Amino acid sequence: MRPRDSLGSPRAAARKRWAARAFGLAMFGLLSIMFLFQLRQDRIASLSAATATAERLAQVLEEHTRETAASVNAVLIATALHLRTLDGAGTADRHTIGKVLATNADSLPYLKALSFVDADGRVVASSLPTMPIGFDASGRDYFRAHAAGEKKMLIGVAVPSLFSGAPIVPLTIPVESAEDGRFAGIIVAVMEPRRSEAFYKALQVGEQGIVAIASGDTVMVLQTPGREIPKNSAIPAHALFGERRLDAPTGAFRMETPLDGVDRIVGYRKPEDLSVVVLVGISTSEALSRWHHDARGYFVAWAAAAAGVVALTLLLLKQMRRRDRAVLALGDTTQRLWRNERHLIRAQAVAHVGSWELDPRSGRIVWSEMMYEIFAQPRSSQLTLESIAALITRETRPLLQPFLDAALSGTVPAGIEIDIVRPDGQIRRCRCKCEPMMFGSQVAAVVGTLQDVTKMRRAEAKRFELERQLQQSLKMEALGTLAGGIAHDLNNALVPVLGLTECVLENLPAGSRDRADLEVVVGGAVRARDLVRQILAFSRKEAPTRHAVDVGRIVSSTWDLLRRALPPAIRVECSATLGAIVMADPSQLQQVIVNLVTNAAQAIGDCPGAIVISVARIGDEALLSVADTGNGMDEATRARIFEPFFTTKPVGEGTGLGLAVVHGIVMGHGGRIDVRSNSDAGTVFEVALPIAETHASSAEAENPKLCDFI
Repeated sequence: MRPRDSLGSPRAAARKRWAARAFGLAMFGLLSIMFLFQLRQDRIASLSAATATAERLAQVLEEHTRETAASVNAVLIATALHLRTLDGAGTADRHTIGKVLATNADSLPYLKALSFVDADGRVVASSLPTMPIGFDASGRDYFRAHAAGEKKMLIGVAVPSLFSGAPIVPLTIPVESAEDGRFAGIIVAVMEPRRSEAFYKALQVGEQGIVAIASGDTVMVLQTPGREIPKNSAIPAHALFGERRLDAPTGAFRMETPLDGVDRIVGYRKPEDLSVVVLVGISTSEALSRWHHDARGYFVAWAAAAAGVVALTLLLLKQMRRRDRAVLALGDTTQRLWRNERHLIRAQAVAHVGSWELDPRSGRIVWSEMMYEIFAQPRSSQLTLESIAALITRETRPLLQPFLDAALSGTVPAGIEIDIVRPDGQIRRCRCKCEPMMFGSQVAAVVGTLQDVTKMRRAEAKRFELERQLQQSLKMEALGTLAGGIAHDLNNALVPVLGLTECVLENLPAGSRDRADLEVVVGGAVRARDLVRQILAFSRKEAPTRHAVDVGRIVSSTWDLLRRALPPAIRVECSATLGAIVMADPSQLQQVIVNLVTNAAQAIGDCPGAIVISVARIGDEALLSVADTGNGMDEATRARIFEPFFTTKPVGEGTGLGLAVVHGIVMGHGGRIDVRSNSDAGTVFEVALPIAETHASSAEAENPKLCDFI
């Protein structure tokens, strides 16, 4: 680290002065940029508002023009129908037509006159008495358009009035003959826009604004107080807009008017079915007048802020030395606290221990980072005793309240172990300890730790289970060695008894009393021999002869013998899927099947029931399942069923070796056997054997040899 300068050194003071000056300049520059930026934004906003106003006023003017044109069109259509009626009745003389035109012209206040022009383009009659009869209008563009077949109403180019010189706008529709529908002339409605002057003033376009209607290459100015552009005058379009073309149906633009040199924002619209364009222009200088006023206020605020920056810089320079001392001391303390906190967090993470603190007065609980990880809760959780108790399992929840009560009373309680439930459903075993923090005679707080001991408890349980399995293995080995020795001796003793008795039976006549007694002796000796064989099968240690066999075929080949050997009251169902090839000894595999089925039949007894045998391949295992509907077993019986000589049958009815032999054969083949059973709910034995690496079937797999005891 670079050595620090002393707080009172000239170099430190110079750095602080430069920092203060830089701060002042930065603040001044920032204020200036903000000032200019705000001025620019306000100017853009003012121009945008003026553009929106021009477009809105143009829309209002468009609606007024459309309504006016619709009203005039209605009057023209009514007049045309009236004239057509007169033509059909043969009373269409000039005097009568003039009366009709005068009557209809009075229906609208802004209609100056209605005139009828015949098919030759000559004025026949007019609502104005001063209108020259016979005036030639055949050269007008609207007359030529109607003569060529145009049926809709047309609005002509604004022209000066023949009498007053004021601009007028002609609106025309054609008139057809009542006899044959041929073109009979046109009706011309003459409008003076100045009669709507009150409406144009209501638009309030400002002192330098304009309201105009363009038709063709002529623009009729309706409202303007300027002298360069007289009101109610018709001027060429290029004098007002230059070379700009208004192709879009609606829009706005900004330009300097060539006629008077005023910069304006102009909004325009083209009404549908009308050959005119309505325009409203607002002076840019008037639109920015409010902005100029606000700019002066911004300048005053900027000047005041700049003065404040200077004062603040001086004050900051004065306080800087005092602040540096406090910051250095605080930084050292914070760094030490941060290191200690990181060490504590790492230690808690390694030990899976979290710490907590409870405030008895407010009930507020503070957790360390590891506590949130143990409970798998977000850092934003609202921690209360009720919310924490809800995370503890119902079995261990009653331990919490006495534990806390003891700590709140001022004593150190013994540690407890509780089970918590995480949001994902996982249950964790935790050990909790705490002690009270005393302030005088009062408990100021309760601090404690919570350690996740789930892995520790699981390791202990696994160690206990391995010890139990080792003891069981040693017990089985000792019993196997003892049973094997006894069986060999017993088998040697049975050989002369069974052999000599069978020899004597051959010389005795059938039905004799001595033969019957000896047959009883032979039956007992055979049962003893079978018992010896089972003991030897349980105790033998040599590896069986194994090759690839199909478990489904073994079950199928044993199916008929099993079905005949079982009582008629028991229904046997077999579902043996082929293709589950394992490396096994066929005789031992048949012995497993027979023992499991025999055990199931004995569980059912004399009552009606069912035994279901199934074979399936699941993944890399062949699964043999034998299920019965017998009485089932309780937990204590299920824990001992594979022990040698353990049986629930009466004395003399069972040896207790059947399931022990099955267990030994399955384990010897590298498989596993599981049992599911409940009292009065039947039992299911599932034998899982690993699938053979090669599926090549041997002769024994196709035609398995039955074991000798069936």
